[in-house]
Amino acid sequence: MGLAAALVLVFMMLFTTYAVSMRNFFDAPVLGVVDIMELALVALIFIAMPGVFLRDENVTVDVIDQLVSRKVRVALRFFGLVLTLGFLIMMMIEMIEPALDKFNEEEVTMTLEINRFIHWIPIIFGFVVSIFATIWVIYFYARHGAPKDPKLDAEFGN
Repeated sequence: MGLAAALVLVFMMLFTTYAVSMRNFFDAPVLGVVDIMELALVALIFIAMPGVFLRDENVTVDVIDQLVSRKVRVALRFFGLVLTLGFLIMMMIEMIEPALDKFNEEEVTMTLEINRFIHWIPIIFGFVVSIFATIWVIYFYARHGAPKDPKLDAEFGN
């Protein structure tokens, strides 16, 4: 997922450079740059999202991690993963209706007339794969245990 997102990012950088160069040096603006960048940005974000969940590298705040034992931290981590899974499933369910609305309305972008439903494909893909990634992390931690934090676990002698 990270490699696919990186390729999308490289495409965005090269395409932006190409569009700016064409406009500045040849006075030939590229048609539909905003439409393409909009779609590429959506793809970039939601293609990379499952990798974050699979590596369990979501942004966290260690408010009490240094004050509690490893068992409490592991329990809180599992609780957070279950909440995350519930949140992802709830968001996925809530996205079905607006995505179907875009599919039925056949709304298009202004310049290239890209169907707006196309934007929903990477979003739905990202959420579905993130749900499976979170289930995998929960399963893996339940089977093998949560990884130790070298900094925190050394302090408690665990």
